[in-house]
Amino acid sequence: MVALDVGSCSVRAVWVQLRGNKPVVTRAESLALPHDEDDPHKLISTWLARVGLAKHFCAAALPGSQAVFQSGRIMPNDPRTPEQVASMDIAQFSEMAGDAMSYDVFAYEPAYEQGIRRYTMAMARPAAIDEAIRDATANHFRPADLIAAPVALYNALEPFSGGHEEPWCYVSIGHLQTEVAIGLSNGLAFARSIAVGGKMFTDAVVATLGLSPVKAEVRKHAECGLRDSDTCAEQLRAAADRWVSQFNACMGVYRSQFQDRRFTVGKIVLTGGGAQLKGLKEYLAQKLGLPIVTSAELPDIPEHFRPHAGTFDIAYGLAVTALRTCVSYLSLLPEDRKDEVVFKEKKPWWIATALLFLIGMGIYSAVGLYANARDKDQLARERQRFQEREKVDKNIQSLKAQGGQVQTNAVPLADLLMNGPIAREILTLVASAISPGDPNNPDSLGDWITLFCDESIYTKNEQVAESRAKPAAAPTRAPQPFNLFRTGGLKQGATPAPPRPTATNPKEAAAQKDIIDALSTVFIVEGYTSTPSLKTVQELIERLRTSPVIKAVDLLRDDKVLNPTGISDPETLKLLTYRRFVIKIEVHRL
Repeated sequence: MVALDVGSCSVRAVWVQLRGNKPVVTRAESLALPHDEDDPHKLISTWLARVGLAKHFCAAALPGSQAVFQSGRIMPNDPRTPEQVASMDIAQFSEMAGDAMSYDVFAYEPAYEQGIRRYTMAMARPAAIDEAIRDATANHFRPADLIAAPVALYNALEPFSGGHEEPWCYVSIGHLQTEVAIGLSNGLAFARSIAVGGKMFTDAVVATLGLSPVKAEVRKHAECGLRDSDTCAEQLRAAADRWVSQFNACMGVYRSQFQDRRFTVGKIVLTGGGAQLKGLKEYLAQKLGLPIVTSAELPDIPEHFRPHAGTFDIAYGLAVTALRTCVSYLSLLPEDRKDEVVFKEKKPWWIATALLFLIGMGIYSAVGLYANARDKDQLARERQRFQEREKVDKNIQSLKAQGGQVQTNAVPLADLLMNGPIAREILTLVASAISPGDPNNPDSLGDWITLFCDESIYTKNEQVAESRAKPAAAPTRAPQPFNLFRTGGLKQGATPAPPRPTATNPKEAAAQKDIIDALSTVFIVEGYTSTPSLKTVQELIERLRTSPVIKAVDLLRDDKVLNPTGISDPETLKLLTYRRFVIKIEVHRL
């Protein structure tokens, strides 16, 4: 940020750059203006072109005499914001001035007034702001910000004060006026401009020595002063007394607004060209009864600004205020002008952003077209693969259907191969061991068999499960004689149950063995005997037990016995006098 402090006798410019969060002065230039120059704008514009600031955005100062400052406080129970309070105050000032005042407000909270917010408002007539902008245009630079001189003075010197609890008064004695700013460490409390300055001391030298104003200005700083040994000491003291009276009047206004003793000024800091007069600091300290130091004597002045302290204070304050790295920010530049500054500052970035955006959009479009073409090719390949996989899947399903049909057709054969030989052997044993009857008694038919089947077909639980799976109207049928297989209800083309997996542990192996034994190693023999005591049946059982093929044989319990099967007309055969028996035979699986 570049700041210009345009005075009546000189122009000072500073270049301030932010390094981290701290402002650093990188360059400083000054121009002395002749007292008899009728049109200083031409000289200033030529000088600005020489230092590279022509038509450049610079922070400019509005003289304190062109601004009005209003101080106030907001109580803890007041819900209004400082902006709302300021809008009400500005309405009153605008009504009194007959013009819409431009303003800005800053709020702070003093350390010894907990909960109470104080604010400082800077106001200016639009005509004064327009005049400052016209002067900037005549000088061939554009205002980046417009800041009242007392505000810039406070923001420049307060960071160098080293911290203080009581308010300090910062005084800049210019050629025609004196800027006054009083503030705490965290905010500007009071600001004014006094219409007297170093010119009154120059006029005293002119009246005493009879010199021209230009020569008197030079002699004033070379030989004159307020000490007893200095030239024109008495006349300069009289001028200093007039300045003190004006300053005391300004301080009276401050004390009327800040009546609490805690707001009593503790120290005065002098700066400006008029403050360089010999003996002035000591004389003012004696008259005002306060310690006075120059700005160059402040403890925390950084090295980058120390060579410029006391000369470029207001210019430096303008820069740090425009950069908003200050304590109190108060700007009087109109909003449209601020937008122009922002546009000018951001214009290169916006152009670069637009170019990068266009380049990015071009790259994005090219990449999108390339990706679209690539995706189309990939989609075509994927569709071809999908069609090939569909063909493979159809072939797999066809093979599965054929395999299912083969397995369905193979089940009866597998059961026949598994159960046929052993069933034939058991049936042969039963037939050879059964009682043939008494040959001497033609009415004695002996024992005879009506049913030979697998246990799983004869079991009552399986018969019940089969009856539940059928419609309710279908009657329950007993197993047919010599039914050795469990495929009677299997439809043509039906997929059989998948093969049982090989057992991987003893428990699963035992369970698998139980399933095999239950399906293929237990047979049921049903028949009739003419012996009511079942003696012949018992003999049959004993003879069967002697066979090494048979593991166990016994009569089936009554609750397991089903209805008679295999006899269509028992009354015709006169079997009512015979006793029915059912034998369960368990054989060894070889």
